[in-house]
Amino acid sequence: MANPLDIKTFPRRIDPNMPRRGFYPTLTRGDAVRDILQPGEEVTSFTVTPNADATAAGLVVLTDGDFTPRYAGLTFAFWVEIATAMRGSSIFNGTGIVLGVEISFTTNFQQQDQITVGIRVANK
Repeated sequence: MANPLDIKTFPRRIDPNMPRRGFYPTLTRGDAVRDILQPGEEVTSFTVTPNADATAAGLVVLTDGDFTPRYAGLTFAFWVEIATAMRGSSIFNGTGIVLGVEISFTTNFQQQDQITVGIRVANK
């Protein structure tokens, strides 16, 4: 699946040759239209996965030990790296490529939602 046209991309890019890098997207809570969670609403379960294009480019969300994705206080935490076989790919040359990570979650209000965040991967 391609990235959404309105994807929010982290300002920090990663080098494909570097080991894991952490990212921390934060949800908003309130009663405004822009808020993702309503007052009293809590995330009860979630998954963090690269979208199809990111998987094809070698983006991996780490899932072991200290680098297991987590959620607390409106903030998700996850760590990514590029698979060894893809680190030399020319897709990371120049300005690189924005790869999407999908965060799917369910709340105590029985709502399901998904947001996609972008991570720019470029050779330094």
